[in-house]
Amino acid sequence: MNDKKAILVTGAANGIGKSISQYLASKDYFVFASDIDDEGLITLENTENIKTIKLNIRNTEEIARAFEVVSSLTEGLDCLVNNAGIFVGGPMLEISVEDMRAILEINVLGMIDVTQKFFPLLQKRKGKIINISSEVGRFSYPFNGPYGISKYAVEAYSDSLRRELMFEGMKVIKIQPGAFNTRFITETEDEYRKFVEESMFKDQLSRIWPVLAKEKKKSADPIVIAKLVHKILKKNHPRRSYKVKNNRTRMILEYLPAPLADFVIKHFI
Repeated sequence: MNDKKAILVTGAANGIGKSISQYLASKDYFVFASDIDDEGLITLENTENIKTIKLNIRNTEEIARAFEVVSSLTEGLDCLVNNAGIFVGGPMLEISVEDMRAILEINVLGMIDVTQKFFPLLQKRKGKIINISSEVGRFSYPFNGPYGISKYAVEAYSDSLRRELMFEGMKVIKIQPGAFNTRFITETEDEYRKFVEESMFKDQLSRIWPVLAKEKKKSADPIVIAKLVHKILKKNHPRRSYKVKNNRTRMILEYLPAPLADFVIKHFI
């Protein structure tokens, strides 16, 4: 693999991460596909140009072991794709502190930990860092707070890191996906189902199902993100952020004055 560009992808066993890993491998990049999901990684094990790595990004020791594996096979990394993440939803007054801690440890602190550990390999090749954020990182709906908080943090982290690494001549890029056809949609439904019977907001939560059904119907194939990552890798001057298949209603609300956006959400959504 000495003549191939080396990429590390987190959250690679399913969905967007898996699509990115498979697509880049097909384009002759060498991909280190990492994930906590053993069964998901098995489906990638026999793919040419892919090396699977078991990795729980909440565990600093596992990150260190993954670094040893990667550094034994390549002298540098051309890109880190921080994709690993989970969804936690529900009313902010009813979400457990344990669930909040979990989503922040995975979606934010895990991303920071992986980036810090693998930075020496990225620095050797002036590699790019691509952080998978979300449209929710720009505008958070009610009952989407835990996920929104984590993605707002990813946005701020990416912006800060980008403005620091520009002094090193390195690029940090945010991808802000909308709804994609992955297990995330099913997980979202499951999260809300936990609250709908007992919540003080059960009437409002019951209105979420038609919205989720519409999102599911319109969800895009994750290959769209994979192709975008490939495009970014080939560019010397990629954009700072990319919005991909974002919800039109959310985009309109994002640019409305806050009182008007709140009025629309309360009465029409």
